[in-house]
Amino acid sequence: MRTVIKIIIFLIVLVVAALIALPFFINPNDYKDEISREVEKATGRNLTLQGDIGLSVFPWIALDLGPLTLSNAEGFKADAFAKVQAAEIRIKLIPLLKKQLEMDTIVLDGLVLNLETDKSGKTNWDDLINKTEEQNSTPAAESTSQPEDTSEPALQTITVAGVKLTNANILWSDASKGESYQLRNLNLTTDPLEPGVPTAVDMDFDLISTKPEAKAHVTLKTNAAVDMEKQQYALQGLSFSAIAEGKELAFNQADLSLKGDIKADMAKQWLEVSDLVLSAKASNNQQTIDAKLTGQLTSNLATQQSNIDNLDLTATIEDPSLPDKKAELHLTSGIKADLKQQTLTVSALVLKLQDLLLEGDIQAKDILKEKPTFAGSIHIQPFSLRKLASDMKIELPEMSDESTLEKVELRSELSGSTNQINLNQLALTLDQSNLTGQFAVSNFAKPAFNFKLKLDQIDADRYMPPVKENKDTTEAPASTEQNNKAKPEEALPVEALRQINAKGTIDIGKMKATGLTSENIHITIDAADGLVKLTPLSANLYQGQYNGNIILDARSDALKLSLNEQVKNVQAGPLLKDMTGDAKISGTANANAKLTGSGATVSQIKQTLTGNGGFAFTDGALQGINIAEIIRKAKAALRGEKLPESDAPVQTDFSSMSGTFTANNGVINNQDLAVKSPLLRIDGAGKANLANEALDYGLKVGIVGTSKGQGGKELEDLKGVTIPIKITGTFSEPKPTVDLANLVKDKAKEELKSKAEEKLKEKLGDDLGGLLGGKLGGSKTESEANSTDAEKATDAESQEEKSSDKKLEDAVKDKLKNFF
Repeated sequence: MRTVIKIIIFLIVLVVAALIALPFFINPNDYKDEISREVEKATGRNLTLQGDIGLSVFPWIALDLGPLTLSNAEGFKADAFAKVQAAEIRIKLIPLLKKQLEMDTIVLDGLVLNLETDKSGKTNWDDLINKTEEQNSTPAAESTSQPEDTSEPALQTITVAGVKLTNANILWSDASKGESYQLRNLNLTTDPLEPGVPTAVDMDFDLISTKPEAKAHVTLKTNAAVDMEKQQYALQGLSFSAIAEGKELAFNQADLSLKGDIKADMAKQWLEVSDLVLSAKASNNQQTIDAKLTGQLTSNLATQQSNIDNLDLTATIEDPSLPDKKAELHLTSGIKADLKQQTLTVSALVLKLQDLLLEGDIQAKDILKEKPTFAGSIHIQPFSLRKLASDMKIELPEMSDESTLEKVELRSELSGSTNQINLNQLALTLDQSNLTGQFAVSNFAKPAFNFKLKLDQIDADRYMPPVKENKDTTEAPASTEQNNKAKPEEALPVEALRQINAKGTIDIGKMKATGLTSENIHITIDAADGLVKLTPLSANLYQGQYNGNIILDARSDALKLSLNEQVKNVQAGPLLKDMTGDAKISGTANANAKLTGSGATVSQIKQTLTGNGGFAFTDGALQGINIAEIIRKAKAALRGEKLPESDAPVQTDFSSMSGTFTANNGVINNQDLAVKSPLLRIDGAGKANLANEALDYGLKVGIVGTSKGQGGKELEDLKGVTIPIKITGTFSEPKPTVDLANLVKDKAKEELKSKAEEKLKEKLGDDLGGLLGGKLGGSKTESEANSTDAEKATDAESQEEKSSDKKLEDAVKDKLKNFF
């Protein structure tokens, strides 16, 4: 037995001695050419071993390689596919005999790897992959004849003392896209690699890009644990950083860092990232962004469900155009994603930007499809839009009331997709106004709006620009006309009208706009392809009712206007007072108008306005003129008298005023004006030109037989007399005058008739003279035959009347200067 043991010990010593002596008897450098031939046979590439090959067997099986080069594939630019300056691999011999692989630190220095893609999309490693696949493939018959391998694995354990990669460079270029990337100065070191045991990993490299032109320095430090048997992987204390810069980047310089712990169990298909901290700081010539994101990520890879809990994003934006040169943003939320069901849920969303605070919940579906959809709710807490705009240095339009836009709040349910959005149960508060309803926008490229809204009340004048009063109220009209001529008229927004695509209704409880107050307003809008229909329109207006239909047609070069409007039982006085500040007329008004026009400017539409309409006023007054007072003064002027100043109201009362009109190319024609009052009857006819605002109108004022009403008793002796009044001038400066020629002529005829009757009565007797005198107003022949003596008797009086006619006309014109 002792002899057997001695023999075994002797054989072991002999084998060890042989292994130690082997390198002294075998020189591996003698096999360089054979190694190169085998590599070429396997890959089709040339392997050049420039340095010596070092080989040792005991106690380590060690292989040291000097510089080596593997040639590139044909047709590519780089001289070599791969270069290595030095490589070292060491394996312990004794553990290997026990099926245990124990390797020393693997050293690889000066690696240069050239990866290329030509213009056709072919790569310089395609041939290597193809040859490997050919060698690994075996005929089906051979594979079926091979018995199933049920033996134990060749190696029971594998341990590596570490990896040391220094001065590595990986160069990649794509000629098909004109892009190239370089991974330079790559250094990687690790502690011993043992299954399930954390090991320190330290890596850094430079990344260079030509499209876009940029470069970055990247570092990574972590404790990595890999258990291949249990399929468990972990990166503890991960610290990743990248500093990038480039002129073609959105920001010239960016500093990124990622920290956290990552665990993955591939057997359970589970991934977890805890204590995640992502920081980014980017800047360019003017702006700087400093952001930080934290959270916890869990993901079930089998069910494709992921959660991000406690998501928290803070960001500071610095910009010279911002208030205090910076803005603060803070976002918190929880996110759930199910890639299998293609759903995404954002819950408890809180976004704060300056004074703006938004809260909401969003659910999205079909997130991996071309057209995902979403639904949820949002609430924007009350804030001051005016202050926010000021803080953001956004200039708001000038408004009459600077206390507006102090309170804005929004609540709504929402749904939509990448191309449309619907706001349901919308509730918007603007100062003292509340808007509710539904609002939708579709086709963001060419928006189409659909809505049904209700507004409780609004004073729109508060949001309009303030009315600028003219400092010089005595400026001559000619100066205004010159300014209008010097400044071309602004064209109507025809193109803007063509872009409107909207359909819906708006109901307003109470509104004040341009001084007018109205209630229960209903507006219907249907606009598409340049045709805008505002029909029907209705409103309660100053104790009356308004109804209308307005159509704007912008489908051609000139805008076409069509309107059909009517008002019923509207109190004209308060309406005109609110609209113009001066109630020129009062009373209950009923009116209608049906007009059309076309043009590229407002003036052109006025010049083409055509249609008809009518109006009727009851129990009212014409303010600013007392026709009875004017007639009294005219009567006194005829007698050479002067009346004392009157304290009567400067107005002309009427029980009714009505008329109809037609419009033809901007000229309004009215031939049936009728005004009735207890004292007066006024008939009118004439024209008004909307284009140049010229007036050509005639009135016939008659004194009725009553002593009631305005100054009726004083004018009883004028009853039956009709006073013609001519109105010329413009809308802003009407020029009324009394037609004295006809007035005096009529008066002279009456006096001639009266005196002729008296003469005939003296010569022919009362009966025959009165009979013939009554015919004086008959035919011209009868008048000439029977009034010869009367004309002679009154010739002196007629001449006296004619001589005073001019004087009288001047006096009355002066009294009627501001008529109407």
